[in-house]
Amino acid sequence: MKKVSLRLKTMIGTAIIEAVLLSALIFVVIDFMMESANDAMNKRATTTASLFASATKNAVLSYDLATLDAFTNELLSNPDILYVKVIDGENQTLSFAGNERLKERTFEGDTLVETVTDGIFDIHADIVEGGTLFGTIQIGIDIGTINRAMSEVKRWTVSIALFEMALVAIFSYFLGIYLTTNLYILKSQAKFIASNVKNGVFDFKWKPIQSKDELQELSLAFDELSQTLAEEHERRERYQHDLVELNRNLEELVAQRTEKLNQRNHQLEATNKELEAAQQQLVHSEKMASVGQLAAGVAHEINNPLGFVTSNLDVMRHYQSDYAELAKRAIQLGLEPDTLTAFNQFVQDKDFTFINRDCNELIDESMTGVQRVSAIVNDLKQFSRTDTVQLQPCDINACIKTTLNLVESKIKYHAKVITQLNEIPQVLGNQGKLIQVFTNLLINAAQALESEGEIRVSTRLDHECVLIQIQDDGIGIPEEIKNKIFDPFFTTKSIGKGTGLGLSISYDIIKEHGGELLVKSEVGVGSCFTITLPVML
Repeated sequence: MKKVSLRLKTMIGTAIIEAVLLSALIFVVIDFMMESANDAMNKRATTTASLFASATKNAVLSYDLATLDAFTNELLSNPDILYVKVIDGENQTLSFAGNERLKERTFEGDTLVETVTDGIFDIHADIVEGGTLFGTIQIGIDIGTINRAMSEVKRWTVSIALFEMALVAIFSYFLGIYLTTNLYILKSQAKFIASNVKNGVFDFKWKPIQSKDELQELSLAFDELSQTLAEEHERRERYQHDLVELNRNLEELVAQRTEKLNQRNHQLEATNKELEAAQQQLVHSEKMASVGQLAAGVAHEINNPLGFVTSNLDVMRHYQSDYAELAKRAIQLGLEPDTLTAFNQFVQDKDFTFINRDCNELIDESMTGVQRVSAIVNDLKQFSRTDTVQLQPCDINACIKTTLNLVESKIKYHAKVITQLNEIPQVLGNQGKLIQVFTNLLINAAQALESEGEIRVSTRLDHECVLIQIQDDGIGIPEEIKNKIFDPFFTTKSIGKGTGLGLSISYDIIKEHGGELLVKSEVGVGSCFTITLPVML
């Protein structure tokens, strides 16, 4: 792309600006002249038509055509009026003066001079008396004089603009020469500075431009710049030497700081491990505390089936002795036929038909009791076993049923549990920890009941989450402590009956599973804890 000189740019830019400004000026002047001409023509035409209508009103009303012709001919004596026409209310011509070819032309009133195409500005005025139209005055005015005046104005305006543009172009040309000559000097001096800087020479010899204007100030600024470069070069040399020394010392400081940071990192890692172990121990301790609360009830639940299993076994021992005696006498019966009567009497006395039927029932009851003990022990084992870090697919409904088996003895005597466990997908979690959460919430719900009440447990699917709700109709939670119930060690129970960690640990466990634990409560109405867990994808 060809380079354009500053002089040419100055001339072109100045010419463009001047052309735009002069074009705008010409447009404004011509537009103003046209508006003035329109206003003058409208005023003159309207005034002439109105005055003529007033002057001829009586002649039209009296149908005095001679007087009307005199008026029209007199008005036609004005040099720029081309025709005058008077018509009555029925559009019949009463009087006409002017060129005959204009007599029969269709009349169309004009409002703007620039819209006139035939050179005649047509105007009319009505002759009205008592609200009745008696006639109309039509006048045609020649606008040739106005058009010639406007053309002359345009010609002179454009001529003046062109002359001014020529003067500006000449001025721009000489101004460009002046500017470019001095700028070339500055350019050569700048190249001289750059060349010396590349070669490491900072001893400049400078001769400023003597123009007594901004170019001289610019030249002096170049001189100041050259001196500043020399000073900066010297300062940079000093800084570079200092920087080398500083880097050497800095490396030693960085090494020392790095060693200290490594030591602190090791300490932090050890502290984090200790905190994690303490947290796991705290969770396990709270779980064991819950096991302790359940221990008496679980022992009672185990003693019940063990009691009737023991009783059944004692009865079975007596039955076994009868069968042993029966077998013994059956052997003797083969050796001593005379004992058959005594044997029959023994069988009738013992009622072996009842014994056989009762043995089956005793065995079934004992198996049920043993299975009940096995289920309780298995549920307790799932709850109290050592937790693993790895998360596994969990059936929430199964976890709730296991929890209800564990806490049944704790709540069944003063609370009715109503469950509504809908079909829900599995979640990814730690089954032992989830059972611990459900255990804490169910025990708290039972403790919130003053005497007897209901605990409602429900599950459902809500979009991509499983919702578990545990609701009671107990005493409720006061509003002033609702925001504190998840704080560690906060409890409303008496000393020795609560650690204050149950809800806090439950909240942390749900957060670990990517869920939320929320509570709604009203004093005297009850509380509802809602757990939200994401479904397993």
